[in-house]
Amino acid sequence: MSSQLDILCLEPFYGGPRRAMLETLIRCSRHRWTLLKLPPRKIERRLTTAALWFAEQLNRHWTGRFDLLFTSEAMNLTELFRRVPKLAKRPAVVYFHSNQLPHSDIDEPTQPWQTANLSTALSATEIWFNSQHHLDHFIPLAKAVLNRTPELQPRDLLPSLQAKAHVYSPPVDLSLVHEYMTPGMTKSDRRIIFVETRDADVTLLNGAFKKLRARGEAFRFVTVGPAADVAPDLPRLTLHERDDAAHARALVGAGVFVSVRPDAHHDAHTIRALAGRCWPILPNTGVYSELIPPSLHATCLYDPTPTMLANRLEAAWAEDQSDLLDRELSQWLTTFDAVTLCKRMDARIEELAVGHSLDHSRAP
Repeated sequence: MSSQLDILCLEPFYGGPRRAMLETLIRCSRHRWTLLKLPPRKIERRLTTAALWFAEQLNRHWTGRFDLLFTSEAMNLTELFRRVPKLAKRPAVVYFHSNQLPHSDIDEPTQPWQTANLSTALSATEIWFNSQHHLDHFIPLAKAVLNRTPELQPRDLLPSLQAKAHVYSPPVDLSLVHEYMTPGMTKSDRRIIFVETRDADVTLLNGAFKKLRARGEAFRFVTVGPAADVAPDLPRLTLHERDDAAHARALVGAGVFVSVRPDAHHDAHTIRALAGRCWPILPNTGVYSELIPPSLHATCLYDPTPTMLANRLEAAWAEDQSDLLDRELSQWLTTFDAVTLCKRMDARIEELAVGHSLDHSRAP
């Protein structure tokens, strides 16, 4: 089998981190990718209807060959296989950016889309997660759903689910950040704060900023994402969510990057902020302990309360930390190098395709 494979990629929710990840992966991959996509809409709608739409398009128009199917958890893979059986004859990788399983033993799934992620995971050859935190979060939820599903209880499915689960951090394109870090391009200001507000605890953010103003601290901040709930009297600049160049320029120009997303499974803006030598202030929850060097945990992670966040910001302003960041991040950021990560994904894709081909060649 050729080392350059044909990948059929179906993305039902092509926007935000999913779009950015696929654009980088396809650009850096040595394989040939055919991408079919739908725009981002409500995730429950995609889980309900995307498989039907893709099945209709493939059954009518698809005549090409492929060695592996790549999709995300926004797809109901079981339903797709039922409607396009030939897809099930090749390996399938599902990349989990998030998951929509019920979040406690108390929450009973009331709609079919709430368990679609589990059936997709069971149907896939492998399931890739964007962080160890996300994988550790998914497995107990999957176990709870399995335990509440009578037709699945006689079968011990959890071990096979765990065996096919792996962590592949999404490749993040840092080229724009590096461009704006060219000497003379952008000057940073320690009193500018960069914040992403989508899926954020805006109450926590407003509370911390209120405390800072009461203490007489002057600052400005840049937001990406919905800003309707951010306190209107705070000095800020809001950037369009798809303006990657503006994000990179703002991160390089800011002195501090703040996250108020305590449950995040991944955060590409954190990686870009580190590359731009922006001091990170991150919740001591979710994925964030994975995204920064352990040596920075004590000074950069905070318990998500307004007081602790305000205290971390004041500490960041009290002393110039640029030399410390340079020392700690020069090697650390290679962990998130897009080319290296894409090579790792490429290699695993080839292993799956070759293994599948060998298994079928041995079949009687």
